[in-house]
Amino acid sequence: MTRTFLVAHDNPNRAQVCERAIQHMRDQYRAGQSFEIEVREPRRSLDSNAAMWATLADIAGQVEWPHTVDGAWQIAKMDSDSWKAVLTAAFEAETRMAQGVGGGTVMLGARTSKFSKRRMGEFLEFCNAFGSERGVRWSAKALEDLAQWAPAARAAA
Repeated sequence: MTRTFLVAHDNPNRAQVCERAIQHMRDQYRAGQSFEIEVREPRRSLDSNAAMWATLADIAGQVEWPHTVDGAWQIAKMDSDSWKAVLTAAFEAETRMAQGVGGGTVMLGARTSKFSKRRMGEFLEFCNAFGSERGVRWSAKALEDLAQWAPAARAAA
């Protein structure tokens, strides 16, 4: 059985949540059960994931980038999925590659689904800086999401 205890900084009952987590560990220990303890930052939310896609859509609709189509290089707009792969690899400073099954090269990078809330906010800031440097005009949705999820944007507000 898996139990997750979220200790949110803004929860006025966080001390009770901690006590319940400790009691659960004591119960498992007394029952002779093996268990694993993992303390980590909360994972990114579905809302922050939606913010990422709004940001990527703005970039995809406005920025041209070198890439291949049917094996030929061109400078043109790419779809949001392609931008996610490019920007995630750049954000994580990934240089690992593999040969594609049908030829070509595949970048091996991090997965945003594994990002913490903090890391996702940093990624959104990174994407925003990339787009802003290239003259992207941000949609109201992307600007609103950036203000909510990106740390520097929150600090500036």
